[in-house]
Amino acid sequence: MPPREKTPAEKAAEKARILDAALDILAADGYEGLTMRRLGQKIGASATKIYLYFVNKDEVYLSVVIEGYRQLCDSLRQAMETVSGGEAQFDAFLHTYLEFAWSHPTFYEVMALKKVPMQADYAGTEMEEVARRKYEAGMEVFTLTRQVMEHYLSDKGYTLQVSRDAAAFSIIVFLNGLLNTYYNKLAHTVFSDLDQLLGDCIRLLKNCFRNSALSEGDQFQGKSGE
Repeated sequence: MPPREKTPAEKAAEKARILDAALDILAADGYEGLTMRRLGQKIGASATKIYLYFVNKDEVYLSVVIEGYRQLCDSLRQAMETVSGGEAQFDAFLHTYLEFAWSHPTFYEVMALKKVPMQADYAGTEMEEVARRKYEAGMEVFTLTRQVMEHYLSDKGYTLQVSRDAAAFSIIVFLNGLLNTYYNKLAHTVFSDLDQLLGDCIRLLKNCFRNSALSEGDQFQGKSGE
C-alpha cells in the first residue's frame, strides 16, 4: 500500500528541519557550500527528499534568511511592547537587536553573508517571488528601526537635520559594525568589559542624535531670530 501522506504539521516540521540543517551549512561554508546533496546527507536523507519541499538551493537559502528576519522582527516587537515611552523602546530595540545576533550567531552570519546572489539576480527566474519576500523581510527590519527612532525623536522633541531614512540606515550600520567587532574578536581584544562597551556605544549613538538634531525650543529660537 502507498505510504501515508504527511499532515500539514508534519510537512512544516520537515521543512523546518531542512532549514535548520541548511542554516548550519550556510553559517559554516557560505552559499557556495550549500548543495542539495550535502543537505540531504546532513538530515540523513537523499537529495530527492529535499526537492519535495524546495525547488532548488536558492529557495532553501532565501527561506533561511526570511526566517531569520522573521525571528528578529518578532524579537524586536516583543521587546518594544514590554516597555513604554520613546527612549525606553529605543533602548529595548538596540539591546534586542544586538542580543538576537549574539544568541543566534548562525542566523546573523547567514543574514550578513557577502558572496550571495542579489535580488536583481533572481529577476525573471522562478525564484523572483521568493527573492521579493526576502527583500520585504529585510525592509521590515528597516521599517521597525525607523518607527522606533521616530518615536524616540518625538519624545525628545528633536527634529533631525538629515533625512529620517538616512538616520534609520545609520542605526543599522552602527549596530552591524558593532556586531562585526564582536564576531571578529576585535572588541574582546580591546575591551575587557563588553557590557560596558555596549552601554557606552548606545549612549554615544543617542548623543549623536541629540547633537545632530534641533529641539523644539531651538527651532522656536531660530524662527524668532529670523
